[in-house]
Amino acid sequence: MCDTTVFWPTSTNYFYGPTDGPGAAAVTCNALWVEFNGRASGLWSLGATFTSTIYSSYLTSSGACTTEVRGEDLRDTHTGPVTTLCDGATRALGPRESITEYWPGTGPCSSSMVTETTTTLVYRSPSSTPSCTLNTQECIPIWQTYSSLSSAFHSPGTTEVWGDINNPIRPESCPSTTRDYSDPDVCNNCHYLPGTATVFYWPVTTTGAVCLENGTIIPATQTGDGPNTAVVDGNTFISPSVYVSFTSIEARSNQRAHPGGPCGGEHENVIISVAPEAITSYRRHRNAKYPIIGTAYPFNLAEFQRHQVGDYHMSLIPWEQYVGGSQCLTGDDCSIIRDDYLPWLEVPDVMTQVDPLWTSCHRSWYMPPVSLVPLGGGLESQPTGAAVASTPTATLALPSSRLAAPTPEAT
Repeated sequence: MCDTTVFWPTSTNYFYGPTDGPGAAAVTCNALWVEFNGRASGLWSLGATFTSTIYSSYLTSSGACTTEVRGEDLRDTHTGPVTTLCDGATRALGPRESITEYWPGTGPCSSSMVTETTTTLVYRSPSSTPSCTLNTQECIPIWQTYSSLSSAFHSPGTTEVWGDINNPIRPESCPSTTRDYSDPDVCNNCHYLPGTATVFYWPVTTTGAVCLENGTIIPATQTGDGPNTAVVDGNTFISPSVYVSFTSIEARSNQRAHPGGPCGGEHENVIISVAPEAITSYRRHRNAKYPIIGTAYPFNLAEFQRHQVGDYHMSLIPWEQYVGGSQCLTGDDCSIIRDDYLPWLEVPDVMTQVDPLWTSCHRSWYMPPVSLVPLGGGLESQPTGAAVASTPTATLALPSSRLAAPTPEAT
């Protein structure tokens, strides 16, 4: 032990600081932990001394013991009614079906107890653990001394010899300060992280044969001296604006290797108003750390008009548009069109309504899939002006060549 009460002699610089004075306790405590960790590693390398066997019992089941009812998803076979319209795409009629799943298997349920044996290896360990503790502030000079000694030892021209007492050991039990990876220009280098989103819109309705693309927009009916309004959960929506509701939204740095910090605040239950022509959807988009940004298209609100197909009412979303939505995952997973279209919505360019710092954040890195809610109808509405939400739904005119309402071109 060479004239010292700790594992290494005081002449070796392993203490990373003076052994007396105000900081002596932290230096000695660090040396005790270095000693303890070194002994623990050495004892472990000698191999296990014996094995420990633990017996435990648990309940196991077979047959249909558990049941779950869930909604039909894209991997399920639709067993309900379907139809093929003039665009050749197969559509599932009606709402998503309920799927009942059973596990762990099928047939009668039976349960039994099973005993499990677990064998673990037991290794030697040092006789006692240091009782002292280290904090970050005390460890700052210890890490500084270690870095200085380590740099000097590994300088060019140094030949390393195993066991050289001048090679400092990392003070791994000493807490170190976290590096600052914050982005000093985060608000010019940011993207949005939205929660779930809903678009409230004033429906656009058309008349004419759906498959002939000869539909015309039904003109608004004058019902008062001002615009239509609708009240939803205490919020008043005024035509013709579109309203986007986010459960939450924030903006963060574009740094990928390390979090670069936020731009502005974290906002919950946010509603913004947007001009109908200013919202954009994307097809075949993928949110990710390295996103696949899809192709931009304008929102064509007439496409969300509900049509009667047999005994059901549904939107007739074109096939290419449907498979580009968020509900189809990769875009190649969907084999039929269901009444569950969730388009990708580019974060509108009006987010300074929410946070004045959001002037230049990337709007299509992370985009929310949105559900759409038409205003008017059964909502608590107060029509006072040009109505665009209360015109009756047009009836489907079956086949010819293509669906009505020309598919919008990419922007």
